[in-house]
Amino acid sequence: MLTIVIVSTAVLLMAFSAIILGLGDLDMGWTSQKGNEAQALAEGCAEEALRRLYLDENYSGETLNIGQNSCIISVTSNGFERAIAVAASVGEYNNKLLVKATLNGDTIVLNSWQEEEN
Repeated sequence: MLTIVIVSTAVLLMAFSAIILGLGDLDMGWTSQKGNEAQALAEGCAEEALRRLYLDENYSGETLNIGQNSCIISVTSNGFERAIAVAASVGEYNNKLLVKATLNGDTIVLNSWQEEEN
């Protein structure tokens, strides 16, 4: 009888540990998914800013709302140089990009595209 109790306790502890590990994996998956969504939103907003700069070289940025998510685009000018800062939010998950470009007639030359620390 004592052996059955010890084995049952060990099995119960292993099952409990497996459940806790599974919940941790679910949480990591959720965090990864939302982080990827924030990154995709930031990249899309940066591309939209580049498109709007192509159409209007005086474009200075705006706030875009896409469903429940949003991004803030800020464009600063220095001659033909443009610095595009994008801050995207998907719920409580955020992503920031800094894109530097040069306007050259009918073309935009992309100088850098980097993710910033949050």
